Amino acid sequence: MKKRVIFTAIAMAFMLTACGKVTINANGYSITLGGQQAEDENSTDSIDLKISGSTDGVISTDLIEVTIPEEFRDMVYTVSDEETIDFYDRALVDEGYPGLVFTLGISSDCSVFSGGMYTKEGEIFGTDGTIYNVGKGTASEIQWDPETPDMPESYQTLYDAADSIIENISGVGDNVFVYKSGTNGEDLYPNILDRYITAINEKWSVNQFEEADMSGELALIASGAADPFESIGFAYADINGDGIDELLIGDLTGSNPDGMVYDIYTMVDREPAHVVSSYLRDRYYVLGGFDVCNEYSAGAGENGTVCYVLIPNSTELFWQVAYICDEYEDEESPWFRAYSDGELEAVTEEDYNAALEDINEDKLIPEYTPFSYVTGIDFSMMDISRFATFTEIVDSLYPGMAYANVTLNDADALFVANGCYDNLDGNHAAIDSSVFIYDKDGNVVFLGTVQAGGTANPLAVKDGNLYVAGHHFVIKCTVEDGELALREAAYEEFDSEGNPSYYYGTAEDGGYRQVDDDSFLSRLFEEAAEAEIIDFQEVFE
Repeated sequence: MKKRVIFTAIAMAFMLTACGKVTINANGYSITLGGQQAEDENSTDSIDLKISGSTDGVISTDLIEVTIPEEFRDMVYTVSDEETIDFYDRALVDEGYPGLVFTLGISSDCSVFSGGMYTKEGEIFGTDGTIYNVGKGTASEIQWDPETPDMPESYQTLYDAADSIIENISGVGDNVFVYKSGTNGEDLYPNILDRYITAINEKWSVNQFEEADMSGELALIASGAADPFESIGFAYADINGDGIDELLIGDLTGSNPDGMVYDIYTMVDREPAHVVSSYLRDRYYVLGGFDVCNEYSAGAGENGTVCYVLIPNSTELFWQVAYICDEYEDEESPWFRAYSDGELEAVTEEDYNAALEDINEDKLIPEYTPFSYVTGIDFSMMDISRFATFTEIVDSLYPGMAYANVTLNDADALFVANGCYDNLDGNHAAIDSSVFIYDKDGNVVFLGTVQAGGTANPLAVKDGNLYVAGHHFVIKCTVEDGELALREAAYEEFDSEGNPSYYYGTAEDGGYRQVDDDSFLSRLFEEAAEAEIIDFQEVFE
C-alpha cells in the first residue's frame, strides 16, 4: 500500500538542519530536501515521492512531463507523487519559510483539482481512454516572512512563470496533454446554443422553453422582437473560480440594464448542466468575487437578496448570506440578515440598505454576443436602408462571417456568407451568401440569399453568371433589371426504386419541365466545374 502525501501550507512545518538543508514534516513523515528521504520508523508503508532540486529540469509522473525552463531551475524545489507536483521557491525554503508557489494536481475525478484553491488548466487524454483534469493550486496562506508585506522577487518570478510552465507540459508516451482543454465556453456549450437557436427558429412557447430548462421569459422576448437572434445573447464567464467557463444567456433589448441573467449553465462531469433560470420576480445576477446573486419577491410584504457560490462540478448554489425585508416576520422592523444556517438576524434599516448598495455595485453586466453571431445575420429580417454602402455592411459583420465583391452581368455585387472555408486551391470558398447590389439611385438593395448543396460545390462565377450547385442540382443565375434572375437550372430526383427523373427550366419556361435524360444537368455541371470559385474574405475580431 502506498500513501499519498499532500503538502499544504497549513500542514507543513519547516526547520533548518545543521547542514543548512530543509526538512519538511508532514503527516508523520520527515523529508529532507537535498538529502535522503527519511521514513517514519513507525510505518511500514513506502512513500512514492520524488524530491528534486534542479537536475535536468524535467519532473515526470506516469502521465505527464513538466519541463522547468533553464532560467528557473536553480530557483525551484519540487515534490511529486502520482497525482501532484508541488513547486517551491528554493530561496524561501532555504530561509525556512514554506515557499509553496503552485501545485499541479492530476485526477480523472472532476470534483478534484478543480475549485477551491485549484483552477482547471487543461486535460490529459490517457492511452486507456481516460480523461484527466490538470489543475493549478495556489497556497491559501502567506508563504514568506509575514513581516514582509510585498511578495519576494524570486517568488513573484516563479508565480508569473507558472502558466507558461503548465502550457508546455507534454504527455508521457502516447498520453496527450491539451492546455486549456475543457475550460473554454465556446468548446463546451455548442449543443446548448443550438437548443436556443432551434427554440427561436421554431417559435417555441413559454411552456416549451421551460420544459427544456430555459427561461420562459426568453420566449416572450423572442416573440416580440423583429429579429430575435439580435435580441437574445450569450456570454462565457468563470463565475465560481474553478477555471471553467459557465454559459450565461441574457437579453440584448435593453429592458434589463442591471445585468439580469436569464439562464446559467455549468459543467458537471464534463457535460453541460442547467443551474438556474430567471423570471421577473425571481432574478439572478453574477457578482464580482465569484458569487451569484438572487433577488426575489414573495409578495408586497417580503423580498430578499441572497448571495450564493456555485459549487464546482455541481449545479448546487451554496447559500452565503441573505438580506431580507419581511414585514410578515416583523412589521415594525422587517430588516434581516441570514447566513447559511437560515437563522434570521435583525439589522438596522441603514445596515440593510448599505448591504444592498454594496451588492448592486458588485453586479457584473455580461457582454452578451447576439445569437446571430452563431446563426449569421438574416438580412431578410433587417431594414437594409440602414446601410448606405457595401462598406457599412462589411463593418456590421461578426467575426467568422465572410464577404466577397463579385461582378454579375456588369453589376457590382456584394456577397456576404455566414462562414467560409479553405478550399485548398488558394481560395476561401463559401456555400451560402446574401447578395447585395446598388440600384440606379445608389441605394443598397438586398436581392436575396443563395445556398449550395455542400462544400464540394462552392459558389462560383463564369461569364457574369453565378453557379449554385449540389449533388443533384445546378442553378445558373445572374443580376438582371435590379433582381437576382434565373438563367437556367436542372435537377434530378429518384423514386423509391432508385430510378431517376430529370428536370430542366429557364426564366422563359417559368418553371421546370421533365426531360428525357441528364444532358441539361450534365452540361450545367460542366459549366459549374469550369467556373471560378468565389474567393471570400473572412472577418476577424
